[in-house]
Amino acid sequence: MNRALFILLALCTLTAALVPRHRRAINTEDENGATSSKPIEICAPRTPCGWSIYRPGVKLIEVNITNTYCVCGVGQICRITVDDENTSAFVHHCTAKNGDTIETPES
Repeated sequence: MNRALFILLALCTLTAALVPRHRRAINTEDENGATSSKPIEICAPRTPCGWSIYRPGVKLIEVNITNTYCVCGVGQICRITVDDENTSAFVHHCTAKNGDTIETPES
């Protein structure tokens, strides 16, 4: 009986010790509603501003991913410029608002 109580007490103590006292948010900016103090980076001409991952064969876009490290400059827009069939993705780059784009099955 004594041994069972000791084991139960040890398990309860160990469990309580594993619970964090303060929970930390994954992204504190989202939680606090604050904006980043870092200046916004403009995407370099060869840096993708996004990707559209598609299903091979039918090229139906399954997910769009936006580059979170840079944005397009003034007078530019993030458009599909390359069809990378090796990765099954349309690659987006910043181009002039009146520039050429690749036509996708969804457009």
